Amino acid sequence: MNVVPKTVKQPQGGAELCSRPAVGELHAASGTQSVTWQLPEEVPVALQINSEPYTVMMSTPADLRDFATGFLVGEGIVPDPSKIQGILVMPVDGGMAIDVAVPETAIETSRLARRAMEARTGCGLCGVEDIESAVRPLQRLDRKWSPSSEAIRRAELSLFDHQPMNRFNRSVHGAAWVSKDGEIQFVREDVGRHNALDKLIGALYTQGIDRTDGFVLMTSRCSFELVQKSVTAGIVALVTVSAPTALALELAKKADLFLASLGPGGPVIFNR
Repeated sequence: MNVVPKTVKQPQGGAELCSRPAVGELHAASGTQSVTWQLPEEVPVALQINSEPYTVMMSTPADLRDFATGFLVGEGIVPDPSKIQGILVMPVDGGMAIDVAVPETAIETSRLARRAMEARTGCGLCGVEDIESAVRPLQRLDRKWSPSSEAIRRAELSLFDHQPMNRFNRSVHGAAWVSKDGEIQFVREDVGRHNALDKLIGALYTQGIDRTDGFVLMTSRCSFELVQKSVTAGIVALVTVSAPTALALELAKKADLFLASLGPGGPVIFNR
């Protein structure tokens, strides 16, 4: 973890950016000195559907309404989020709780995978009990375009400036929504890459943004769960900092999801 850059204005306590200061000792060749780092919050977030417990995710407690919407859409549980009647976010002992009110008829019950344990920060599948629930079939996208290399490079160069939480603590992932010409529209952040994408998907639906009219840029590697969430949400193009896994690329090709990663000299396009 890095010391907070001096150029970043630090809010009092960092609560707005879900960060807390921690004092440690820097052991350098020149000697030992005290340093203060900003640590991102990571708390249990209990997701309930109609007041019934569904799962507990480890998450950064920001943009939780977006997170709930995006998780339910990206997992195929509530295909039409306009059916959601209300989302209640509340603090509870030891973490946060989100209760989503939605008609039973709007819930895809076949997607309510049984989970035997809480979901960890770095994994989108913890607790899923069967293979069918893990790797699910995806519809083929009706994609009309592909991001240009220039647009991807433009977004890459400005991504850090659109991550206020990461500029503060240097420890969270970002999922950015980018226009076709490479302009970043907004970003959602979380200690977990899957959570960051869920939050972004939720924001896209909440704001009524056409998911076929831009692309997602993420600060992480591309695991197959990110491909599944993107395709299920109707996103047609995904760019990640690191390369995809073999399974992620296989699923992207089957669904015709544009997939690229950031290389040292420019984007590496795996599925155009």
